[in-house]
Amino acid sequence: MTQSALARHRRSPAPEPTLRLIVFQLRHQGFCLPLAMARRVIFSAADNPTTALGLTQLNQETIPLIDIAHWVYHDTPLLPGTGPGLGEAAVAPNPDQTIVVVDSPRAGALGLLVDSLPTLRRAKASAFSPVPPTYLAINHIRGVNTLVNLSAEPAPLLLLNLEALLP
Repeated sequence: MTQSALARHRRSPAPEPTLRLIVFQLRHQGFCLPLAMARRVIFSAADNPTTALGLTQLNQETIPLIDIAHWVYHDTPLLPGTGPGLGEAAVAPNPDQTIVVVDSPRAGALGLLVDSLPTLRRAKASAFSPVPPTYLAINHIRGVNTLVNLSAEPAPLLLLNLEALLP
């Protein structure tokens, strides 16, 4: 009996590897990064003078802030249906900022300005697939090459590649 249980155990497939992700919104599109890159999520009020300068403080460290949507969308208009121009009223930006502090191997600590409170998700290896290059070209999206399809999310997430995105 022990031998047959051992044989069944050997034949069972290995569990699929998973990656923990931090998920957030940029211009109404879901994006994510590996959680291992994220150091902390902080909130900055509109009246914070260092945030107005493009800097924030974290544990006595001055961290540059990046409007990551500007880099991803390269100053293109909002995606269709997400802003003015289609008969919709402009949506006023929230003056308070959510900042995801990440460690970039090339640039060091960076504060990414995001449009939503981040959440944590797990993704199996089978959830990752390449983004069609045509989609990226049509929507003027940079720094992304992978889609993450999670059953908990209504639409696929775009996995950011900060090293390809930053100068």
